[in-house]
Amino acid sequence: MRRAGKMPIPSPRAFACRSDENISAALNEVSREEGLLLCPEGAATYAAYKQSLADGRVAKNDRVMLFNCATGLKYPLPPVTRTLDRHQPIDYANL
Repeated sequence: MRRAGKMPIPSPRAFACRSDENISAALNEVSREEGLLLCPEGAATYAAYKQSLADGRVAKNDRVMLFNCATGLKYPLPPVTRTLDRHQPIDYANL
């Protein structure tokens, strides 16, 4: 029987990331590399996926589903590390 507010993990291969540093790094990486503003919960799924690739629980050819259940706009934005000069043509290959 399920307890209120607790959902069972449906797969024996399901797992989670519990490091705030890894979650923050994943949030920054996805925003920088993919242009997606994940919520911390969504970034945790990506961090857990990366760790699972590294330790062999997931193979690169496995099908994996990651969930981002909210918007990152509710949280502080990732740091800006690059800027564009609006007076110059944009080199999209270097973004």
